[in-house]
Amino acid sequence: MKKIIALAVFLMAFTSASAAINSPNVFGASLTEGSVIFQGKNAPDYGDYSASYTQLAFDALIGFNSRIGLHTGLGLMLNVATFTNGDDDTGYGTHSSDDVDDNMTIGMAITIPAMARFYLSNSFFMEAGATFDINLFEQWYSGYAEEWDSNDEQKLLNVELGAGLGFTLGFGLEFNFRYTYGVTDMYKHAEWSNSRLSLGIGYWFNYR
Repeated sequence: MKKIIALAVFLMAFTSASAAINSPNVFGASLTEGSVIFQGKNAPDYGDYSASYTQLAFDALIGFNSRIGLHTGLGLMLNVATFTNGDDDTGYGTHSSDDVDDNMTIGMAITIPAMARFYLSNSFFMEAGATFDINLFEQWYSGYAEEWDSNDEQKLLNVELGAGLGFTLGFGLEFNFRYTYGVTDMYKHAEWSNSRLSLGIGYWFNYR
């Protein structure tokens, strides 16, 4: 049954004849789930870690013609990371390798994408550009001390460059995959940035 449903969605994507941008301004909403990749000189090197995020967003697609548009909007992103048996000296929610308790960080940010979108066919598109994260807060839990602390070293703004692929069905349902690479450091006194791999589902309300 799952294979049949997947095939039906795949065929709908190919046969949708009205999925390119038909309105100059299209609005919608999306849900994105993704994983976070740490990078940089001071990025933690943990024995076991899991970092992910969930984002709810209001999206806008400004169409310059039927094939080219600008994807922007406003999102609210929740980051959650759990670290176990780490060995790092940066002090950002870390602990020594002989501590078996978990550490956790939770953060929230407002996200603003600015992605140029090009429809390769009536349904399939590619996009590339930048995303801007305005960090609201980050708190980390020390498993050793069993307490929560605010991370005052977090920077206000993060910038990531990225690209993605996806397809939009004729009635406005959309699926996308995106990779973004962090070009700014996450913290004031550490060379540490984040990259993200994400899968998203969205719906454009006035697509047709």
